[in-house]
Order: sequence, then C-alpha cells, then structure tokens
Amino acid sequence: MASNGLPVPAQNSNYMENGRWYHGYRRGLYMYPCDEAEKDRMDIYHQFFAVARRGQLHQAPVPVAPNVQPRILDVGCGTGIWAIDMADKYLSAEVLGLDLVNIQPEKYAARPSPVRPDTDCSPRRIPPNLRFRVPRDYESPWTLGEDSWDLIHLRMACGSVTSWPELYQKIFSHLKPGSGWIEHIEIDMEPRCDDYTLPPDSMLTKWYGWLADATHRVSRPIAYEHRTRQLLQAAGFIDIQETVIRVPYNTWPNDPHQKDIGRWYNLGLTEGLEALTIAPLTRVYQWDLDAHVRPVLESVRREICNRKIHAYNNIHIWTARRPQQ
Repeated sequence: MASNGLPVPAQNSNYMENGRWYHGYRRGLYMYPCDEAEKDRMDIYHQFFAVARRGQLHQAPVPVAPNVQPRILDVGCGTGIWAIDMADKYLSAEVLGLDLVNIQPEKYAARPSPVRPDTDCSPRRIPPNLRFRVPRDYESPWTLGEDSWDLIHLRMACGSVTSWPELYQKIFSHLKPGSGWIEHIEIDMEPRCDDYTLPPDSMLTKWYGWLADATHRVSRPIAYEHRTRQLLQAAGFIDIQETVIRVPYNTWPNDPHQKDIGRWYNLGLTEGLEALTIAPLTRVYQWDLDAHVRPVLESVRREICNRKIHAYNNIHIWTARRPQQ
C-alpha cells in the first residue's frame, strides 16, 4: 500500500500516463501506448500496407510443398493481424508472433477495417497454427531455435530498436542456412515534397525533427536507417532487394492508387499522432501536454490534411536471404 492509501501497481502492470495506457513489462522501454486506440491504429496501418502493396502480404518466398511445414516468425507482431493473415494463408505453416505487449487476441480476431462499412468485421477464430509469445523483448536473447526459420518478418520497428546490427545478426542466426529470408518494412517519416508546396518552416517538418531528436536521445530513433543495405550485408545476408513505395499524406495525387494509399495513410497518421508524439515530447523534452504538445499536434493535423500540400513519405521494403555458408 502506498503512502496515499492507494494500492501499489504490480511491477509489470500497465499504467496510465497523459490519458493513455502504456506497457508495464520493462516499463518505459517502448514509448508508444498499448490501449484500444493504439490497437485500432495498428490495424489501420495493416490495411494501409495492404493497399500500398496491392494486397501483397509478403515478398520473400515461403516454401510450399507437400509434407513441408514452413516456420514464420513475426517480430514485434503488435495486434497479431499480419501473423493471423499469414497463418490463414499458409495452413501448413507454423507461425509465431513476438511482442513486448500482450495486445493480441486470445481466441477471436476482428477483420479489418474499422472505417469501411463494406468490410466484413465479423469475428474469426485465431488459426490453430498460430501462437503468440508475449511479453517478449526482441532485443533480449532469443530462445527460438537457431537455423530453423524460413521467414522472419519485421515491420515498423523504428523507434523501438537500439541496435540494428545486433537485431539483424540475431535474425540471421535464426534463419535456415541457404533458404531463410528476412522481410523488413519501414516508413521513412521524414517529410518530402517535390514542388515546394510544403514550406521549410512547416509544423510538420518541425514535428518530425523534434520526434527524431527526442527518440534519438533515448537511443531508440524513429528515423529510418538509411544504411540498411550495408547493415544487412555486414550481417551476412545476400540477395538483398529493396522496394520503395511513395505514400502521400492525403488524397492529393491524381493517380487512383496513390490517392487510395493517401486516404489510408492519412487515417493512420491522424489517428496515431498522439501515440507517436506524447511520450517522446513529454518525457524527453518535458513539454506540457496541453500547453505545448496538443497545439503542435493540431497544427500538424491541419497540414497533413491539406490537399494543397503535396508532401509524402516513403515505405522501404527489404528482403534478403541467409546463404548456405
């Protein structure tokens, strides 16, 4: 019992800060919430990636043959929605999801998406070939079986990784020699604009700069790692391929596919601005939530919804194989 008469929370229990729930396991390690709003954001981003990739769940090959059981590992699985889709697609596979936070469904999962009324949102059973191991910090030592995985998937890990070389080496050692693949997907959140409609002193640009600096100070930079190819090579990977997809902040492009991507990206960003921003700016900069952070977020929200501003980010999709020797 605390001195104020209130019960002391368990060491690993989730806690509320600035109106959002955060993980208790390894408290403070991950700067993003773990509440219902964050689950919705993650599922929106899953649909966003599906639209951006034209329905493609993965690019790296998965072995499909009689009497073959592929092993697929989703590192930082979030709500588990990608792992669920992969387990449904590859019924003979063994699929495992790891995450620091226990926000995965135990038995049933809703179908995406929370916004399109024509989408089937009825519950579906978690596939029997899917398991979750949570809470697990994927930067801690793994006990998952080296040399045994066909595909290791990692998506939107920027902001939660302290050492890319160590993580890539860990993934490398757990893939099957000669046939195991990594697939790593990240969004480079640095604002880009080719026609000068985004002013250099825009709040969007300032916001990203503050976010990048704050997360860098705590050694978990949200900035995209532009040395990814060199780091994958240094870890020992071969057959390294990169795919870049432009993602507009809203529906400003004329191209129908780009417009659809922008619609989903705008939804994910506007729904997730608080989740991305509150902890870095209040914990690291000690900014007041109402006096400083919320006004910044309102200005950023207006800019990313302004169709006269032709700004965008890039998705980077990396695939690479572990060689036989």
